[in-house]
Parts: sequence; structure tokens; C-alpha cells
Amino acid sequence: MKKTFITGIIILIIGGIMLAIGIGQGGIKSIYWDNGLKTDRSTSYSRDIKNVDTINIEGSNYGPIAIHQGNVAKVTVHAQKSNQIKTSISGHTLSISGHSRTHFMFDDFSIDNGSQTIDVTVPKKTQIKTIDNRGEMSLHVTDLTVESLKSTGYGDLNLENMRVVKELEIPHQNYGDITMNGVTFDQGLNIDSSGDIAIRNSHFNGGDSRIHSGDGDVDLVNNRWQNLSVTSSDGDLNLEDQLVKDTLTANTTDGDIIARIIPRAGIVIHANSSDGDTSIYGKSRHQYGEVKTNGQSFELTSSDGDVTVTR
Repeated sequence: MKKTFITGIIILIIGGIMLAIGIGQGGIKSIYWDNGLKTDRSTSYSRDIKNVDTINIEGSNYGPIAIHQGNVAKVTVHAQKSNQIKTSISGHTLSISGHSRTHFMFDDFSIDNGSQTIDVTVPKKTQIKTIDNRGEMSLHVTDLTVESLKSTGYGDLNLENMRVVKELEIPHQNYGDITMNGVTFDQGLNIDSSGDIAIRNSHFNGGDSRIHSGDGDVDLVNNRWQNLSVTSSDGDLNLEDQLVKDTLTANTTDGDIIARIIPRAGIVIHANSSDGDTSIYGKSRHQYGEVKTNGQSFELTSSDGDVTVTR
């Protein structure tokens, strides 16, 4: 009982100190620890990145980061001081890093994460060779052609209207969501994520592709593949207008599969479910079409869910 009372007194004293600091700085502000209690505040700055062709990203708990086309080559930071975001240029490389400090008290008892952004603009004629993201924050890349894009950190990844020429390395065992729209990469795609995966209007024709979500849904719409294997341990698969050279294999352990496949010559569909219904073009059946030379095969299997194929 005595220890509990003493602990309560200590917490009360610390709370009073934090309150006094906040009021002394003009109101109740966010307080964070960095070799002592400090009052947080917003910070903004920009810097030119005229000769940059490589962008390296590190750190955690800040962002999101957006890299896209703009009128001038620059990086702009809007963040809280506690994020300790740093930008540096060495030769042709822009490095971005940061790490959010632990907060004890917040203005209006909330965090305005929407104000914490890093924006990198790249003129149309500027060629970015490499984007290397090893940080733990969300990254959004738009309207660019890059030689190499590596995103091996944690956080959401959004790629839109872009072309990757040589190397596209996507997170393995990442817990964030992955979204692609209008992405071209002349090789195969390899994704192993625990979040939701959505890929639309994209081309991966130069090699076999593998997509796996450990604990999320997979949504594929109007894409082009060589061969594709798509799996989910605990989620639904939505496959709409997927064009493959030879074979598309889809499997979910605990979820439904819905596939829109236009019936045409050379199409073969096998649909199976261990504990669910199977339907192909409105009929309860497991197979459609006959194997032919240069045809396409769709193998759809659910261990515990329905498999439905529509036209």
C-alpha cells in the first residue's frame, strides 16, 4: 500500500512538471523526452536537390514521404520537431532520416499526423536512378521512371503511374499495405506481405511473379503477367481481367476467390474448394474449357471459402 502511494505521488509530481512546462510555453503542448523534457512544435523547411539522382530513406515513426514530378527539384519537410527529420546531400545522393520521440502529453490530447509530411519533387527532365527505402514509414511514388526501386522497410507502399527499368525490390514480411496502379516493370514481381495488396492496370511481363499476403486481401484488376502465383493465408482474392502467358494459380487458406475471366478459345479454368461452393459462369462446376497449345490455365483453390468465376 505504501509503495502504491509513493508511486502515485511521483506520477503526480511528474505530471505537474509537464503541465507547468506546457503552460510556460503558451498553453498545453506536446511534451517529449530527448535528454530531458522538451516542448514540441511544428517545423517546416525546403532545400534544393538539383543534382540528385539517388534517394536513400531511413529511420522510423515519421512521414509519410511523397516522391513525384514537380516544377523544381527540392525536398520540403513539414513535421514536428520531435520527429528529428534530417535531410542531407552528398554528391548526387539525398538522404532522409528521422525518428519520432516518445510523447507524454498532447495538445487537445491528439496527434495531428496529417501535418507530418516530406515531399520530394523531381522535374520531368531529371532522371532518378535509385530510390532505396529502408525506413518504417509510408512511401508514395508517382509519375516517375526510375532504374531501381527498393522498399525493404515497414509501412505502406504506394506506386502510381511509374516505370521501373532494372530492379524492383518490394518488402518481405511487411505489415503495411501495398498499392500499385499503372506500374510497368519488364520482369517478374515478388511480394510477401502481411497487409492488403492491390495492383491495377500494371504490366509485369518479363518473368514469373509471386504474390503472397499473410493476413490481408489481394485485389488484382486489369494486369498483365507472364505466369502468376497469388496466395493468401487469411484473406479474400479478387482477380479481375488478369492476362497471363501460360498459368495463373490462386490459393487462399481461409477466404473466398472471385475471378472475372472472359471466356475465349484456349482458356482452361479449374475451381476447387475443400469447404465451400464453386461456380463457373453461373453453373455449379469445377472445370471449364479444354487444354490447347498456347492456351491459358487458371487454377483457383480455396481451403475454406467459395470460388466464383464470372464473365
